[in-house]
Amino acid sequence: NVILGYVELLEDGIYGKLQDQQREVCETIASQARNLTRLVRRLLDVSRFEAGGGALECRQLNLARFLDTLHSSFSVLAMQRSVQFHVNRSDALPAEVRWDEDRMSEVVGNLLSNAFKFTPRGGTVELSAALEGNDIVLEVSDTGAGIPPEQLPRIFQKFYQADNQAKASAKGTGLGLAIAKEIVEAHGGSISATSVAGHGATFRITLPVAADVRRSGPFPVHPSAA
Repeated sequence: NVILGYVELLEDGIYGKLQDQQREVCETIASQARNLTRLVRRLLDVSRFEAGGGALECRQLNLARFLDTLHSSFSVLAMQRSVQFHVNRSDALPAEVRWDEDRMSEVVGNLLSNAFKFTPRGGTVELSAALEGNDIVLEVSDTGAGIPPEQLPRIFQKFYQADNQAKASAKGTGLGLAIAKEIVEAHGGSISATSVAGHGATFRITLPVAADVRRSGPFPVHPSAA
């Protein structure tokens, strides 16, 4: 924040008028400082969850509304990217589940963001929801760059990024999937991925209809929300 503060003062001309090249340098510094802030916040999320300090606030959640919200949230992005986006639901889905809505929105939203990031124009991203026994299975699939099979076992590790980053529309931190894994497992569920390089990837989340909460204590609050 201190770095960003001084950069803003420079850009506002408080210390004198900037030349075009100096302004470009300031914009680069500001961009990297914002990336660092985002990285630190995500790292805090992972570390605190691993330390056992993350509690889920599980409540009854209307599953149809949950899926509708994700559909509407990403439909605009799909239109902007010229990517087909579908949300598929089985007829047997229960009306309600017991999850932490904010955290599961974060998980599925992260998977969808990644899917769009790696899917070129004309491709397809799908979110599917089905009931299997007493579990809800959510799958996010795409027709994008895919992940080399030998790298799949490592993608949920902190800071690990597969070799497909060159084909992404934006750079990541290597923490999104690690956070997703912690949140899903805290619900008593599991997350996995399958992929064929060059032909897309599918992420599969299995969650109990009523979450078996595995953690206790206050969940970490992002610095921006403090």
